[in-house]
Amino acid sequence: MNELIRTENLTKEFETRKGFTGITKIKALDNVNISLYPNEIVGIVGASGSGKSTLAKILVFLYKSTSGKIYFKDEDITKIHGKSLKKYRKEIQMVFQDPYASLDPYHSIEWHIKRPLLISHYSGNIDDRIDELMNMVKLTPPESYKNKFPHQVSGGQRQRVYIARVLALNPQILIADEPVSMLDVSLRIDVLDLLLKIKNELGIGIIYITHDLNTVSMVTDRIYVLHNGEVVEDGHTNTILTSPQDGYTKALIEAASDPYKRI
Repeated sequence: MNELIRTENLTKEFETRKGFTGITKIKALDNVNISLYPNEIVGIVGASGSGKSTLAKILVFLYKSTSGKIYFKDEDITKIHGKSLKKYRKEIQMVFQDPYASLDPYHSIEWHIKRPLLISHYSGNIDDRIDELMNMVKLTPPESYKNKFPHQVSGGQRQRVYIARVLALNPQILIADEPVSMLDVSLRIDVLDLLLKIKNELGIGIIYITHDLNTVSMVTDRIYVLHNGEVVEDGHTNTILTSPQDGYTKALIEAASDPYKRI
């Protein structure tokens, strides 16, 4: 089975001013190599500042890498632009950390799900497709939610609305950047179960970005551990969590069992 996406020595440097005259470079990613297959959830884990979100933003072309390559289905897409970039952006969608910030408070739930269908000139019955998407993410019955606004539903339901919105374009890859970190504990499992459902029913690949190893163990097949922009360990989730080899990974696991421990 071929990879959906893989990176080759992906590096990202940011320039910052040092004093009044100097400019210094900060390396956010350093020769990162990851891969994702269809019907798989891969975890990108690490503490704050490890480079997780920077990697996600490069994969969706919100940032441009300093060096390295990105391959989508074995095609080098590192320097694509124009129509090719627009086509790729339909294939890879991103779910952000804060569902409320991702939605327009002045528009209804139905509007949010309908909009990408209209923009992409969806050829089927739009109303049927909206119902299909809402049922898929368990916003049921759809008629109970369509006319509501984001502030009228729970945080977990808002995240479901946004997931339905990005699924409207039939992406092959979903990047979930800390998708449950702002939700109550009681709502997190529901959203994680939804990610598993999407993977199993649609066969898409999901990159799950988090600092929470407890949720990683619930949904991912493989994980990459990032530290200071470098992959320090990778492998099958159960193997990494039960037999970590890198000292930083061991510290992450210890911190997961002790929420007050700093690493």
